[in-house]
Amino acid sequence: MKQNVIIILASGSPRRKELLEQAGLEFQIITSDVDEKANSDIPQEVVIELSEQKCTSVADEFIRKTLKTDSAELMNMLLIDSGGFLVVGADTIVSMNNKILGKPENSSDAKNCLMSLSGQIHEVYTGVSCKYLTYSEYNKGLIEADRFSFYSKTLVKMYPFNEYEALDYIATGEPNDKAGSYGIQGIGARLVESIEGDYNNVVGFPLAKFMKELELRHYISYD
Repeated sequence: MKQNVIIILASGSPRRKELLEQAGLEFQIITSDVDEKANSDIPQEVVIELSEQKCTSVADEFIRKTLKTDSAELMNMLLIDSGGFLVVGADTIVSMNNKILGKPENSSDAKNCLMSLSGQIHEVYTGVSCKYLTYSEYNKGLIEADRFSFYSKTLVKMYPFNEYEALDYIATGEPNDKAGSYGIQGIGARLVESIEGDYNNVVGFPLAKFMKELELRHYISYD
């Protein structure tokens, strides 16, 4: 596989980092400090909005910085044949009965969330938004030359479990920073009966779909 762009992952998620590494992609991480706020309460719209906000925040900062950078220095930074930067933002949410289940505020919140999932089917949505930035001799800096967004949906069915099982899981500390109060890639896997769709989407990034989008736009190639 040949990578034709420099990828910037606008996320500090260790799970997304591991998935991109698993795919053999080379990338840098620059986290966004944007105050995320969605205008919609429809899950698939929310993940697109929030992923776009993360992506745009990092991309705009890149553009601002390069406008102050000497063009020769910038071209060297781009390694001339890299093609440019692809900034990637992502956001994942858990939803059930059209209600978005966020990260728990405390152990009590995590227990309530987990018990609502017990024996039920819920949805996991991940939105991915990308902006391609390339050097413009006219602007003497980076400009946006392409953008695209998509989302992926996975259905997750949980085994029925009781309060003691939920509390035992909460005691591990794993649910603390997880949407829906569980992590399928960790100890939380013991609660999951089955899934319909992309497993990696539940982890936090629809890797296969992302790779297909990169190939379609010639940001990666296999020849």
